[in-house]
Amino acid sequence: MANQVFSLSANTVKIVSANETTLAGLKGDAKMVTEQTNATKLATYAELISAISGIGLTEKGNLPPTISKRIKQDLISGDCGCKDATAKKYLENSVGAKFKFGFGANITPTAVLAVFSDQGITSEAKLAKAVSPDDGKTAAEILAEKVIGKWSTKKENGKVVQGDKWKDGLTDAELVDFFDALRKLEAERATYHANADAAKEAGKAVEKDNDTVNDVVANF
Repeated sequence: MANQVFSLSANTVKIVSANETTLAGLKGDAKMVTEQTNATKLATYAELISAISGIGLTEKGNLPPTISKRIKQDLISGDCGCKDATAKKYLENSVGAKFKFGFGANITPTAVLAVFSDQGITSEAKLAKAVSPDDGKTAAEILAEKVIGKWSTKKENGKVVQGDKWKDGLTDAELVDFFDALRKLEAERATYHANADAAKEAGKAVEKDNDTVNDVVANF
């Protein structure tokens, strides 16, 4: 797999280039521009996914490094003219979509767009969220995985399943420091809330005393 040779076809480059030109020239009504931007970007993704559909992915769901590097170069240089960050996003989301939805070889851009429609993907942001490993996780779960780490993933029978390795997260030494810092912050937070509650109760007591005084004065 690592020895595969690949580059974007002239037709794909032409389509991506035309779409980038369209995006650069969009102006006018904000709602219309947003709709055109979303449609144009998804059309680019559909073309790129179709272009890479015949390339085998690694166990982790990535393109072979040499091919990934070449595609990014094709998107940045020549007629495509994508900025580095744009090319990186196009590549990552396209590969993520191929992995997530199991797009097979020779799938057409039209078929890709049909899947997007079925999945409710109407913008680049929604595509990125759909193919993200963190899709569907709560903020707390995402944060916990950043600290503790998580299982890797792999593909079996066309489905993404739990892998065999533990990845990411802090080192054991860093976790000791993290939990020390966490306990310190927990204590400070508890003290803050306790004092805040006490302040609120004191305020209520003053308000009650003021109401009593006001009632007495009003009776004179």
